[in-house]
Amino acid sequence: MLEHRLAKLAAFSAFVLLVIGGTVNATGSSLACPEAFVVCHKSLLPEMTGGVLYEHGHRLAAMTVGFMQIALTIALFRRRKDLRWLGALLLGMVLAQGLFGAITVYFKLVWFVSTGHLLLGMSYFAMLNYAVARTRPAPSAMELIRHDKLCSELGGARTWIAIACAAVFAQLLLGALVRHFGAWLACVGMPACTPDGAWFPGGALPTLHMIHRMFGVIVAIVTITAAIQVWRRATSWSQLRVLALIAPVLVLGQVALGVATVLSIRAVPVTVAHFAGATSLWALWLTAWLWTARRASSPAIVAPSPVGSSVGESIP
Repeated sequence: MLEHRLAKLAAFSAFVLLVIGGTVNATGSSLACPEAFVVCHKSLLPEMTGGVLYEHGHRLAAMTVGFMQIALTIALFRRRKDLRWLGALLLGMVLAQGLFGAITVYFKLVWFVSTGHLLLGMSYFAMLNYAVARTRPAPSAMELIRHDKLCSELGGARTWIAIACAAVFAQLLLGALVRHFGAWLACVGMPACTPDGAWFPGGALPTLHMIHRMFGVIVAIVTITAAIQVWRRATSWSQLRVLALIAPVLVLGQVALGVATVLSIRAVPVTVAHFAGATSLWALWLTAWLWTARRASSPAIVAPSPVGSSVGESIP
């Protein structure tokens, strides 16, 4: 169970780190520390005021996640020979993420590096969730049979879960481009781009902004459709049905926060909440995808999970 608990802790910490990263951008603090790596204004612990609070706080949080990942990788290498590849991959991803962060500052927020930094962070978070799923206690034969039955009942609903995952990730990419090109206020009208009703007034930034808006509507439609499909098919899977209930609320909240971001002229609390909502929607559909994967007995020698154990430690 050690590696499972470490994976859950690392996944939660990575989620918090992503939200902190969203705060850095929303407050305009991305270059508050002139140095590209570790220190800020020549100190590991500078005066945490203004933009330094957000930017260096983000770096310190990232270092914490890095140390957690080292502990998780060591645990996987020592206790789960079948998952050594996963420990090495996760460690490589977190090191690459740190390098991307340093390059982002060094090259003064060049768009393709900073966008890659965000998408790699989301991918690392996804792989940590996969690690949580793979390190669960080995299921009993009865649990495997029940899980296979539940998965079979889903039918095509799992395809909708995959579509929802892909749609959310694509929207994260578009959001990253809007953010890093500074297109968040290229359109200040609602629902059209301009107050006089023009939807595409011309120019790259307004066009990118409107594509992000319109694709957000597509993500909402896909999410609601996927949630309905899961709800209808997962009649015996209570935890999965809970996710199906949360998903439409979350995505409609995201649409509302997107509107509020524009109308509030990108107020920091609203902007951060919008980013946190996107990350939460990504986490929700990732969780649904991993829960509905077919399971096999783990080669690790662990005690079977007790009846009634928490979600993530037994088959939902």
